[in-house]
Amino acid sequence: MDALLTLSSKGQLVIPARLRQLLGLRAGDRLALSPELDGLHLVPQGAAKAASAHVLIGAAHDEGGPVSLDRMDPALYASKGEP
Repeated sequence: MDALLTLSSKGQLVIPARLRQLLGLRAGDRLALSPELDGLHLVPQGAAKAASAHVLIGAAHDEGGPVSLDRMDPALYASKGEP
C-alpha cells in the first residue's frame, strides 16, 4: 500500500491513519529513516517493527491449504512435471 505523507512546517511527517493502523504504529513509536538512491526508506523499530510484520500475516488471503516442502522448492516441483 502506497501512501502520501505530508511534511509539516516543523519538519514532521504525517502518516495517514489507515497506514498507521495497518502497521500497528502508535504515538511515540520510533522509525528509522535512511536515504536511498530513489528516495527515503522508513522502517519501524522495536515493538512496532514486530507488530508491523505480524499484521501482514495472512494479508494475501490465500485460501489454499498447507504446502509441502517438496512443493516449496521450485526446482524440485518443476522436475516432477506437475503444473
